[in-house]
Amino acid sequence: MKKFFLSLIIFLINFSVANAAQIDPAKYDGYEDLNYPVVFTKNSDAAGKINAEIRREVENFLIRIDEMAADGQDAKKNPIQARGISFEVPCNYENGILSIILTEYVNYKNATHPLTFRRALNFNSDSGERILPQDLSEIAHEEFGESAYSPKNLTRKLRKYAAENNISLYDSFQQLAEIPEDFYFDENLHVHFILQQYEVAPYVFGIIEFDATPKK
Repeated sequence: MKKFFLSLIIFLINFSVANAAQIDPAKYDGYEDLNYPVVFTKNSDAAGKINAEIRREVENFLIRIDEMAADGQDAKKNPIQARGISFEVPCNYENGILSIILTEYVNYKNATHPLTFRRALNFNSDSGERILPQDLSEIAHEEFGESAYSPKNLTRKLRKYAAENNISLYDSFQQLAEIPEDFYFDENLHVHFILQQYEVAPYVFGIIEFDATPKK
């Protein structure tokens, strides 16, 4: 595992611009509105790991929204009227990082508005291993220091982003308790974090995404 992160750090400094993976769209069990990516790489085992993780997230989304419909009330009175998934690939480099964002939405009959979620999955496209929030400190250590993506530093960047974009965070919000689960790399290998609706601000401000890459 240590070798994996060391090679990834080197890649972050000297990355190739060639695409690592072929991304084909697919429809989950034939449903027109449930779109997700199927990944093909030179390493079929790596591609298998990546595709299994993507399918798992789609399946978990469907389970979550069924549970939400039934939570605390008769599911027949709160049926799902619409649901869907779309995807984008903000980063796809040879022998390096693959970032995939799944945008999931659901609308319930008695809901005042639809709910949308932005879920990010990050992989070493050469090995198929997931890159998780706790891995970011090790990835950033050589260039920025291991505290670059600490909750304290991320909270500071979040507050700066909110102030610049007229976003009113909850009065009760003090600091991120942990590194947010959802993040992704862009084509310049900047790390962006995603905070879901209601997570740190009222619904009107939507999903919040901010670039947290430290300046050199």
